[in-house]
Amino acid sequence: MPVRIWCCVWPAQIQSSTYKIKSMKKIIKIAFYLIFSSNYLYSQIDSTESRILNYENSRSGLISKNRRLLLDTFIEGDIQTVKKIKDLLIKNEDDTYYALYPPEYWLILYWTTDYAELAEHIQKFDSARAVSYRTRIGPLHDMLYVKLEEKSFDNEVQLKNQIQLSPLDSETKQALNMTLDWLLLKKRENIYAQDFLNERVDSFLEIHPQSKFKDFAKTYIRYEQVLGKWGMAVEFFSGYSAYTGNLRSGYTNNVPLGVAFDICYNSFELYLRDYIGFNKTKKDFDYSAGTWDKGSRAMVFLPEASLGYVAYNSDRFKLSPFAGIGAMDIGPPTHDTQEIPELKEVALAFTTAYIAGVNLDIKFGPRNMPKYSPKTSYGFLRIRYGYSFLGFDKKYENMTGDMHYITIGLGGMGRASKRAY
Repeated sequence: MPVRIWCCVWPAQIQSSTYKIKSMKKIIKIAFYLIFSSNYLYSQIDSTESRILNYENSRSGLISKNRRLLLDTFIEGDIQTVKKIKDLLIKNEDDTYYALYPPEYWLILYWTTDYAELAEHIQKFDSARAVSYRTRIGPLHDMLYVKLEEKSFDNEVQLKNQIQLSPLDSETKQALNMTLDWLLLKKRENIYAQDFLNERVDSFLEIHPQSKFKDFAKTYIRYEQVLGKWGMAVEFFSGYSAYTGNLRSGYTNNVPLGVAFDICYNSFELYLRDYIGFNKTKKDFDYSAGTWDKGSRAMVFLPEASLGYVAYNSDRFKLSPFAGIGAMDIGPPTHDTQEIPELKEVALAFTTAYIAGVNLDIKFGPRNMPKYSPKTSYGFLRIRYGYSFLGFDKKYENMTGDMHYITIGLGGMGRASKRAY
């Protein structure tokens, strides 16, 4: 019996030991995996931290660090060191990175008196080079340009004296002086500063028509906006009109309401006007079904297309004589003719009218604007005098006479602008 019991227990003990061995192996594997993973993650974190700590040694980091150093050195007034740092920054530039914006670079060269380097860079600064600054990685924002601009503006006389005392030729001195004025333009509290600069450029190019600085001066220093060829305006008007001849004895003078659209091309203006006048009859008019009584309401329609020319134009006034053609109708209101169709018999149906006159526009908005930036849009008060040559007497017996009108309108003008080179 004991032997049987021992024989039965032995296999179970063997199975238990085997299971324990397998479990221990799994635990060892898991422990080894966790230890290895933790070491790998730690090494990755340590590598990232190292990279972050050493980031200032990268290209971007070196550029930013050296710019800060240049700024501090410039504020301290150590121009010799500024020059060395500038040279180091320029060496860090390539097809991917640039270290100094062009205006920063130029202002630094004024301070370090590297005029040959400055003149060469300006002469070669064409559109292709300008575009390259938009396709490369630039420096992070800092106060370098702000401080360069401020200190250069405060010491403008000193910088210009240094240029005058240099051995440069007269043409280069003038070009560098103009460029410095252009770089400091935003600091000047004078709305006409750009106009003065434009005049200097024009004078410079007149003296040196083949100057090596010609392209830079015309493309960057000189700036002027001119009005484009096309423009549009809208006007709402009212006024007073007076008849002549027999028309005056048949109808009272009329008060118009209307709208006008102007299409402008250079100095020519096409006026498209819709004139609706209100008046009354001054006598009885007989027709087949009765009489259109004295004092009855009458209406005037005068669509018009006229062409004007701007003879005078300033910040405040514009004077434009015009001439054109239209068609005029005088008769009962539409409501009355719908009720009594026979009333159409007493109407003076549309007849060709020839029109001539003059517009005076009084412009709203600021006056004495600088030449380089003309008004492209403005409101206006328009006083218009017109004389309509009517031909009713050719169709209707004894209906002689023409019409004077004066209208006063409020409107707005808009015109495109473009840069003049």
